Amino acid sequence: MWFKNLRFYQFSETFSLPDNFSEQLAEHSFHPCSRSDQSSFGWTSPFGADNDVLTHSLGNCWLLCAKREEKVLPSTVVNAQLDEKVRQISDAEGRSVPRKEKQNLKEDLIHQLLPQAFSRFRQSWGYIDLDRQIIAIDESAANKAEDFLGLLRSSVGSLPVRPVSPGDAVETYLTHWLQTTELPQPFEFGDEAELRSPQADGGIIRCKQEDLTREDIQAHLAGGKQVTRLGLVWQENLEFIIESDMALKRVKPTDRLLDAKDDLVDPSPEEKIDADFALVSAEVGLLFDDLKRAFG
Repeated sequence: MWFKNLRFYQFSETFSLPDNFSEQLAEHSFHPCSRSDQSSFGWTSPFGADNDVLTHSLGNCWLLCAKREEKVLPSTVVNAQLDEKVRQISDAEGRSVPRKEKQNLKEDLIHQLLPQAFSRFRQSWGYIDLDRQIIAIDESAANKAEDFLGLLRSSVGSLPVRPVSPGDAVETYLTHWLQTTELPQPFEFGDEAELRSPQADGGIIRCKQEDLTREDIQAHLAGGKQVTRLGLVWQENLEFIIESDMALKRVKPTDRLLDAKDDLVDPSPEEKIDADFALVSAEVGLLFDDLKRAFG
């Protein structure tokens, strides 16, 4: 269990977990789709499907895992059957089928086909850090992170959070850092960046596995392009791409961190999750502190 993406949300007022937190999570636990459901979303145990424990805490950090099931109905299959149904009605009744009736027919077909559909499952991980008053979610897309927050809000009744963002646009900081080739400590440049022209029809420059301080990149910055994605290395422990909405993508530990990690011998699933969460919550918490300082 490692967070490959990070979206940070900060509580707008002091938050503490209710005494019956586990019971509240249980009321919104994951249940497989019924024959007529298109999707299902709820809490599952961080320790696996055979475990009933829905959260795991270390200090003042609480780990959560949400599970989603979605029925997969290929649009080509639905549309082919819909076309055949419309043709049969047209032939039998000698009339064209209006748009609203087609939509109703399509909805009926979907309900008929759902019991035969395959299911697609995915998990969303996140944790609450009560000391820092933040929530960190492992999602690359903002709407998926909002789904996680929505489930948590439904569980506890109130969740006064907002996305973490600096006073000025993130691009302003990233562009300044790359222009001056100076980064706040303890960050270093990675080898990836994206530069965009502020004009709607302007150009986009993407660099991968490159020295970001080279002259031609500086020339694009001098020409007015802004940095919208920037590869960074934090404390020689974590590598990631930071984007213009403060999302961290492709977060991965460096060899230095992995070499320093104590690996358990033949760990149980519970021991493995406990060790992983100890590492994630410690490193991500300190990373958040440094990001907060870097962005003022």
